[in-house]
Amino acid sequence: MRLEQIFPKLFELLPEADQLLSLEPEELAGPLLVALDGSELIEPFEIISFDLMRLYFRAHPSVRERYPAKHDDKILFALMESWQWLEREGFVAPRPGSTSSSGVTRYSVTKRGKTIETLEALEVYRKGNLLPKRQLHPTIAQKVWSLFLQGYYDTAVFQAFKEVEVAVRKAGGYADTDLGVSLMRKAFGDKGPLTDLKQPPAEQQARAHLFASAIGSYKNPGSHRNVSFTAEEAAEVIILASHLLRIVDSRRKI
Repeated sequence: MRLEQIFPKLFELLPEADQLLSLEPEELAGPLLVALDGSELIEPFEIISFDLMRLYFRAHPSVRERYPAKHDDKILFALMESWQWLEREGFVAPRPGSTSSSGVTRYSVTKRGKTIETLEALEVYRKGNLLPKRQLHPTIAQKVWSLFLQGYYDTAVFQAFKEVEVAVRKAGGYADTDLGVSLMRKAFGDKGPLTDLKQPPAEQQARAHLFASAIGSYKNPGSHRNVSFTAEEAAEVIILASHLLRIVDSRRKI
C-alpha cells in the first residue's frame, strides 16, 4: 500500500491539519487504522514519507490548502507515533517471511486490527483498556462495565457504588431502609457485623471512614443531581468500588 491510497480516507476523516495535530497518538491511531482498511504488505516508511506526501499534495491542491507545508514535519511525526501505538497494541504486525527488495520489513493489519472498521470501534477498545473487565469484581463486570463502554460514566459510577451499598446491607443483615453513609458506619463501626476486630481500633475506624466517604462522594450525589465524570475519572472510582466489594466479600466469609 502506498501513501496516496491512504490519504484520501485519512483526510476525509480529518479534513484540517490542526485537527490531526490536536490528537494524541492513540486518538490519531483510529483514523490511521481505518484508512489502512485491512491492508496487507504495508511498509511503514513508505506510507509515512515526505516525498510521497508532497506528491500527493501536488496532485490535490485543495487538500494542501487545508494542510499547509509548515505542518509537514509535525504531521509525519504524529503519524509515526500513531503507527507505533498500533503496533504496540497489536493492530498491525510484521508479516512473517515478507520483506521488500531492500530488506525492509512489511506489515499487515492483524486479526484484531480488522475488527476495527470505525472510529467508534476503536474508542470502545480504548475505553476497555482503561477499565479491564478481567480485573473487576464479578458484580461490577456484569452490571457496570458495559455502561462504562457506552460512555454512561455517571450512571456507571452510581451503579458501582449502589452495588457496594446493596452488598454491605445484605452482608450485615440490615433492612432496606438502612442507607448510605449511616449504613456504612453501622456495618464497619464499633463492633459492626463487618468490622474486622483483629485490626487495631484506628484501622477499624479508617475502614469505616473509607466506606462512608466513598458512598458519600460517589453514590449519594448521583442520587440527587447530574454528576459529570471523564472516562479516566470514572474508571478510577469504579475500580475503587470493585475493591470495596472484595472487602465486603472477605468479611462475609468470616
